[in-house]
Amino acid sequence: MSSLTSATDDPPQRPQAPEADAAAQAAAAPTRKGAAKAAHRLPPAQVNRLLTVLCCASMLIGARDVWNRSAVNQPVHALAVILYFGGLLAIAVLALAVRTRRAMTLLDASLLGIAALECLNRFYTVTAAQPPHGTSGGRVYYGTDEGALVHSAARTLLHHGHIYGTHWPEIFKLYHVGTTPLMDGGAATGLDYPPLGPVLTAIPMRLGLSHPSAGIAATVMLLVASVVMFLLLPPSWRPVAVIVCYGLGWLPNYAQMGYPGCMELAFLIFTVAYWHRTGAGGRLGVRGSAQAASLGIAACFHQLTWFLAPFLAVGLFMIRRGELPARQAALVVLRYSGIALGVFLVINLPFVLQGPHAWLLGILTPLVQQAIPAGQGVVGISQFLTSGSGALHLYSTGGLLFGMAMLVLLVVFPRRLGPAVTVMPWVVFYLSTRSQQDYWDLTVPLWVMAAATVGAADFDRAWHPRMGWLRSRTVRTLLVPVLLAPSLVCLLVAVATPPPLTMSVQAVEGREGSGLRALTGVLTRLQVQVTNTTGAQLSPHFATSTGSTISDYWAVLAGPKQLAPHATAVYTLGAPEKGVEPPGIKGRILLRAVTPQPMSLSTVVIGTGPDPSTLPLIRQVRHHVRVSAQGR
Repeated sequence: MSSLTSATDDPPQRPQAPEADAAAQAAAAPTRKGAAKAAHRLPPAQVNRLLTVLCCASMLIGARDVWNRSAVNQPVHALAVILYFGGLLAIAVLALAVRTRRAMTLLDASLLGIAALECLNRFYTVTAAQPPHGTSGGRVYYGTDEGALVHSAARTLLHHGHIYGTHWPEIFKLYHVGTTPLMDGGAATGLDYPPLGPVLTAIPMRLGLSHPSAGIAATVMLLVASVVMFLLLPPSWRPVAVIVCYGLGWLPNYAQMGYPGCMELAFLIFTVAYWHRTGAGGRLGVRGSAQAASLGIAACFHQLTWFLAPFLAVGLFMIRRGELPARQAALVVLRYSGIALGVFLVINLPFVLQGPHAWLLGILTPLVQQAIPAGQGVVGISQFLTSGSGALHLYSTGGLLFGMAMLVLLVVFPRRLGPAVTVMPWVVFYLSTRSQQDYWDLTVPLWVMAAATVGAADFDRAWHPRMGWLRSRTVRTLLVPVLLAPSLVCLLVAVATPPPLTMSVQAVEGREGSGLRALTGVLTRLQVQVTNTTGAQLSPHFATSTGSTISDYWAVLAGPKQLAPHATAVYTLGAPEKGVEPPGIKGRILLRAVTPQPMSLSTVVIGTGPDPSTLPLIRQVRHHVRVSAQGR
């Protein structure tokens, strides 16, 4: 009896008395169950009611579009929309009326189910009429080249072909998708992602489903991600999973287009949920090992995971180092990283054996290819606010330097920056030449999950180095601008470097005339004088812009392929395919010239759209042209 008392009263002796520990747990189990039942009977938190009502409101976004598409031609789906609206109204009323947390949990779960069914209904109404080989009546099959390339890779995989090193230039006509132009005048026509996207897409394709296979795979994985997020969030936060995954509308659209970034979300959400607890006490355990494996699986879908992984590893070390010796903390992080890397390599091994060079080039292409600048980042300064830049590569260089600086600052200030680990990696894209909104939209669920499960107080005991000169608060403060200065210098140089080409538009031709009248029709031909102001030989490629995007490249009908240093030449350019639409009323149309070496962008205004006061005259001219053509 005395030994049992000693074992239960003295904490260090507890591991030596497992029978006592088991007895204590058995005695405490009924108490925990009673506490759980009592908690279910408590009133719901007011924030839970608020989020549920807000979730119902957010789910109305986009519902009218589904109704408009299905009301006449698809009555079954129209009925689903009617029931959907009624369900949302009922849940909104009950969210403010129920009296217990258990009832609130059931409401939130039913809201998740309704949202998932509406997502499937929307997907079906958009794609039901489309055949498996492309388009129906000119409607788009895949909205972007990403989904089309994943689809083509999956089809090649089912035919036992190599998905890396193979190109599918036919996708642009087959699926009516836009291109991703490259600075060398080409376009991205191969698989530029890790292999799990095509592997997952091959499943519905093998089953013979008629809908877009990549869209089916991405939509199913989005449904899985929403369930994972719902279950891992604290009970009061669970409606946020529905808002983020369905209510805001963008993720179902990305999934419908077959984005591989949607396929990785379930694994990344599981990885970042309570990530600060991974390896606590020096042991990964089952959950920590599963999180590491999930990180490795996510890395096999999309390169976005590659930018998150270093921040997670550094953040884990800083937290574990606060409670463990340096060696033990490092071993925990190494085991975590080793599991993630091992899973990544095992999944990629069959494709490595097919062709190591082609595989490596394929998965690294987005990081090394020179694609046309695009996005909402600071590269827009050179795209739209100035006439271009002769050093576009410095934007991406500045982004990488900024990312490395943030990693160092995470080590120096882990208690301040630790909660932002899931957001900091994406700042790199804001500074790069490819700073598209997709990169942020697809990672918002990770931001929300970390905000809900990882608090600032969890980093109070994180280790922060304070040896030597880092003991000084002044030095630590000055370290911030010192680390960020290289990326800022790169950005300033990129903005300040003048474009290497100066251009002057000599003639404009369209289907309804030339000069200003051409800007009211469809542009078909340009004549432009180009001068190389640098001492290097340049290979210009030309395109136009009437908005935030860039057209396909114009054909060079006359003019040198390479422009000698300080030389001037006149180029005759032919519009791609059926011509280029002119700008809107008083809108500008820009001529772009890009070069791969150096990576540069030069811009000149071709002209502006018509003045509103001239629209009646323009309509008369167009009518006269059509009547004359019919008479002939």
